[in-house]
Amino acid sequence: MTALTRPIRVVFNTREKGYRSKTWTASAGIFTLMAGDAVRYSIGWLGWGAVLLVLLSISMVLFFKNQPSNTFREIPWPLWAALGWMALSTIWSAYPSITALATVSQIATTAFALFLVGLFSWRHLLRVFANVIRFILGASLIFEFVAAAIVQGPIAPIFKNYSGEKPPAAAFYWTQGNLFDGERIQGIVGNSNLLAFVAMLGVVTFAVEYAIIGTKRWVSALCILASVTTMLLAKSAGIGFAMTAIVIAAIVSIAAEGKEREVRHKYYRVAWAFAGTVGVIVLFFRATVFEFFGKSPDMTGRSGIWKLVLGLIEQRPVFGWGWTSHWMPGVEPYEGLVVINNVPYYQAHNAYLDITLQLGFIGAAIFGILFLTTFIKLWRLAVRHTVALYLWPILIFMGLAVWSLTESRILIEIGWVLLALFVVKVNQPEEMLEPRGRSPKRVRLLSFRQRKNQI
Repeated sequence: MTALTRPIRVVFNTREKGYRSKTWTASAGIFTLMAGDAVRYSIGWLGWGAVLLVLLSISMVLFFKNQPSNTFREIPWPLWAALGWMALSTIWSAYPSITALATVSQIATTAFALFLVGLFSWRHLLRVFANVIRFILGASLIFEFVAAAIVQGPIAPIFKNYSGEKPPAAAFYWTQGNLFDGERIQGIVGNSNLLAFVAMLGVVTFAVEYAIIGTKRWVSALCILASVTTMLLAKSAGIGFAMTAIVIAAIVSIAAEGKEREVRHKYYRVAWAFAGTVGVIVLFFRATVFEFFGKSPDMTGRSGIWKLVLGLIEQRPVFGWGWTSHWMPGVEPYEGLVVINNVPYYQAHNAYLDITLQLGFIGAAIFGILFLTTFIKLWRLAVRHTVALYLWPILIFMGLAVWSLTESRILIEIGWVLLALFVVKVNQPEEMLEPRGRSPKRVRLLSFRQRKNQI
C-alpha cells in the first residue's frame, strides 16, 4: 500500500480535559434514546424520565462550558422554523397542553443533539454510536437466546405497559422468544422494527469504522456480521427498503467522487432511474415482496392507517391538528383511531404524513426544505471529501429518510437526535474536518482489496 492510498489514521487524545465525562454522558444519552423501551420496561416511565432529565442536565452543563455560540450559529433557519412552527401550533392545536409539552420535549431532544454537535468530532461521534450499537445488538441477541433457550417463552416487561395480569396481546411482551421459531425477534428494544433499525445503523457504522480503521478490523467485521444477522432475524420490510437506498447511495457517492460534474450527474440520473424502477417493481409485486418479510400486501395494515390519517389531514390541511410527535394515548382524535389485533397504534407509520397531520401543509413545506437542504449538504460532504468517515452521515440520513415512509420514529427520540445532529453539524467550517487524502476513497478501497488478494 503506497503513501497515496494509505488511510489517514487519527488517534484520539483520551487524556484531554472532559473527554471521559462527555463520552460517558453521550453514550448513556444515546442508549436511553435508542433503546427507550429497554429502560422503560426496566425502571418504568418515571425512571426513564428521571434518567433523561439527569443526562440532559449534565449534557447542557458540559455544552455551555464549551463556547455554545459557535454551535448556535451553525443552526440553519429551517430547523429554527420547524421548532418555531411546532411552538406556534399550540395556538390552534386541538390539544394545546399536549402540544406545549411535546414542543418542550422536542426542544430538549434538540438540545442534546446540539451537545453532540458542539463537543464531538465526526470520528468521535462514530466511535460513540458504534459502542452503543455494539452493546444493544449484543445484549439483544443474548436476551433472545435466554428467552428461547432458558425461559422457553415470552418475557413480559418488569414495569407493565398494559393493565391486568397478562398482556392483552403478544405485542405487549418485552420479547416473545422467537429466536428458534423463525418468527421475528424484538431484542432488548422490545420492537422488531426498532431492532432492525438499530441493526441498520450498525451495518453502516461498522462498515465505515472498518474503512477508517476506527478499531481493530476483526472487531468491526464481526459487528457487521452481527448487525446483518440481527436485521434478518428482525424481518423489517421498511428497513429492507432503507438498506437498498443506503447501498445505492454508497455506490453512487463513492463512484462520483473526483469525477467531472457531467459524469457525476450522469451517475445520479442512472441511480434515480434504478430507484424508480425498483419502486415500480415493488408496487406491482408487493404481495411477493412483503410475503418475504412476513408482511401482508398492505404492510400489516399500514394502508388502512394512512387512509385514516389522510382523512384527518383533509379536516385541517393548512395548519394541522397541533404538534404531538408521537400520538398521545387518551387524546382525541388519536385515541382508538388505529387498533389492530387488540393493539393500539400511536403513529401514522409514515413520518411525512405525520408531519402534515400535525403541522399542516405549511409545516410539511418547512420540513421539506429542511430535508432537501440537509441532503444536498451531506451529499456534497460525502462526495467531495476523500475520507470514508464522511459517508457515515449521508448513509444514515438516507436510511432514515426511506425508513420514514413506513415509520414515524424520525420525529422522536434517537431519530430526531440523528436528524438534528446532521442538520446542524454539516454546517461546520471546513477547518473542523479531517485533512483530505491525496486519492479518492475508491482508490484506497480497491488498493486494500487487491493487497488482501495478494496475501
